[in-house]
Amino acid sequence: MPAKRPEGRPDPTLAPKVGLLAYLVPGLGHFYLGERTRGIIFCAVITVTFWCGVAIGGVRTTVDTQQRRAWFIAQLCAGANTLAIVGVQKVFEERFKSLPKAYWPAEDIAVVYTGVAGLLNLLVILDALVRAEKGVRVPIPVPHGREPPERRAR
Repeated sequence: MPAKRPEGRPDPTLAPKVGLLAYLVPGLGHFYLGERTRGIIFCAVITVTFWCGVAIGGVRTTVDTQQRRAWFIAQLCAGANTLAIVGVQKVFEERFKSLPKAYWPAEDIAVVYTGVAGLLNLLVILDALVRAEKGVRVPIPVPHGREPPERRAR
């Protein structure tokens, strides 16, 4: 039987789980902590910002691992969104060579949108990690008229 933690001390495995979830899908770390509304808002804002940038600049132009390394690092903070774009670029590399690149203003705006989305997700990840370290877990509300499971067991 595992030893019980002293009361008031956070679970030491909670922060790595929350950090990984928050990186992979924006807002999922907060969702895991029980802050459902906050997690959904973060997910919607960051994902829409990222994919609006991709829509403006196109898949071929927006995420560029060679020409814009600093922006690519910022975009990587958007997690699975950036990984999906890089994967699509690798799979369809030959087909993308025949497509034209975005024109100058659209290309730069797209890169900034996706980079800002990644940096916003970095802030969200840090917020989720701080909340996990403090041991903040919001209990999931019980539907009206039903007793919590711990009361039913008695």
